[in-house]
Amino acid sequence: MYRHLLAFLITLVSPVWMQDRTPDENHFYRRFFTKKHRAKRSKAKLLWIGVLLLILMFPYPPLIVSMLLFTTFLTFSMMDESG
Repeated sequence: MYRHLLAFLITLVSPVWMQDRTPDENHFYRRFFTKKHRAKRSKAKLLWIGVLLLILMFPYPPLIVSMLLFTTFLTFSMMDESG
């Protein structure tokens, strides 16, 4: 019940362009619903899961920091819209 009430309140507060979830490559918000962007997000999620498993296996602080920074760089590179 609360989920439906929360969804209703969000639709009341959110702008009109945010309620349209039709995939569109050129729209700044609706491009998140395209198949291409969803594939990029799933690859990034798998990358982060793999890195976090490595961090759990090797809990060495300098390694953790370097892996997190490099993974952040890779994720931003993957999610870049220019390429």
